[in-house]
Amino acid sequence: MVRHLWNPVRTRTAAVALLIALWAAGGAPARVAAAPEEDKVAFLALKLKDASSFKIRLKAAVMLGRLADARAVEPLVRALRDESYVVRGAAARALGNLGLPMAAGSVESIFKLVDDEEPFVQQEARQALMRLVGDESLDQFVSVLQGDRPNARMTAVQVLATREAPAARDALLLALGDEDEEVRAEAVLAIQRLERSQLLALLRLGLARKDAYRVQAAAAQMIGELKMTEAMSDLSGLLVADDAVPEVKKEAARALTGMKQLLDVPALVAQLQSADRRVQSQAIQLLGLHGGRESVDALLNLLKHEDPFVRQRAVFALGDAGDSRAIPALEYLLKNETDARFRQLIERTLRKLRP
Repeated sequence: MVRHLWNPVRTRTAAVALLIALWAAGGAPARVAAAPEEDKVAFLALKLKDASSFKIRLKAAVMLGRLADARAVEPLVRALRDESYVVRGAAARALGNLGLPMAAGSVESIFKLVDDEEPFVQQEARQALMRLVGDESLDQFVSVLQGDRPNARMTAVQVLATREAPAARDALLLALGDEDEEVRAEAVLAIQRLERSQLLALLRLGLARKDAYRVQAAAAQMIGELKMTEAMSDLSGLLVADDAVPEVKKEAARALTGMKQLLDVPALVAQLQSADRRVQSQAIQLLGLHGGRESVDALLNLLKHEDPFVRQRAVFALGDAGDSRAIPALEYLLKNETDARFRQLIERTLRKLRP
């Protein structure tokens, strides 16, 4: 026989939800005196603020949520801090019922309830946020994603994931670089639900976020894991971008290494002769990541190049290639090199290549 254990928290949450549903339908045991027709909002706002009975405050909150009057927003936002958790939850639900654009300004205040001590209040806050996500409130969701509360950021990701609007998807990019592992994982799951073309476009936007290196690095990692070869040129550009931080370049290189079989080696070898230093440097790095025989041979030839910058880049790329055939040529280069920093680079590369 299966025993069903009584859970007081779950039971109380279900009971309160049922009571709110009854009050919303007009079946509450508590009564609020008839409001003057000329100003129901002011009357109910006063009851919500000053009534000693939480049942009356609850009823006032529910009724304010049914009036479709913008003046109800302020007293309901204030009630989100009520001492009664039932009233806090009811105020959140009422704001959700008012909807957009009327209650758009309440979103950040509702987000504070995500960390409420009562599960019922947390649940009502999330449900309200589901109703209040849209163009009018998107800036507040972005603000939460940039905040310091992991639970709020997690909720923001979960809510934004329910929206198909491009602006909501773009906001999810912030979470892709979140410092919290669970928030990042939730963002990845949300983004992966997109169609491939939408996902590719979004991740390319992530690669271009020079103001958020964690987003860039996470986008590069995701592209590599999903083998999105269409973005290889974007990743290649990051390798030589002056404003890309080392972490971003590392993830771009790792992603490209996972797709190295698709690199056009003959084209890269031809680019070694380019007068454009950026094109030449990118080709050198990509040949190092490829690491095949043809790539290594081309890099070895560069060790004789008259430009010391090209020689240095070739040495570094040979370390990435990992081909021990480069050891004799590097040892010879080391023997004849006088620049101290260049010698250190050669020595580090030799240590990588030697067994």
